[in-house]
Amino acid sequence: MQAIQDKMQHNHCYGCGPENEQGLQLKSYRREDGITVATFIPAAHHNAGPKHFLNGGIQATILDCHGICAALGDAYYRAGRDVGEGEMMWYATGHMAVSYQKPVPVDQPVELTAEIVSTAEKKTEVSCQLLSGGEVCATAEIIAVKVPNSWYE
Repeated sequence: MQAIQDKMQHNHCYGCGPENEQGLQLKSYRREDGITVATFIPAAHHNAGPKHFLNGGIQATILDCHGICAALGDAYYRAGRDVGEGEMMWYATGHMAVSYQKPVPVDQPVELTAEIVSTAEKKTEVSCQLLSGGEVCATAEIIAVKVPNSWYE
């Protein structure tokens, strides 16, 4: 199965762009049940002030990218197309509220889930969770806004 990000043409995003070699390289996958999942392996240099915890900005970045890719994957699904098939669709973050609940160890994988809450013609509401060791450590409520292709050019 190919990641949503790998099907997006010219994706240079720091958080999830396969064409950004210095980025985080997040890979998100839409399951048959509509939930989008990802696993992120933190590197030691992704730490917060305490070297054993993941930086909050990195957490927000991967939640943001994962939520936007979930909205994008859902839009393609609803259109009856595979991501990247035909004219590209793009979404950007209109609003994101992150709630940090527990510190995230930097030395173990992070699991992300995203669920579509609601859709409209030009926006999608997404609820995301960031888990470590099976525990929810952060959540994000995201409003993904459909943008014209000229936004990307």
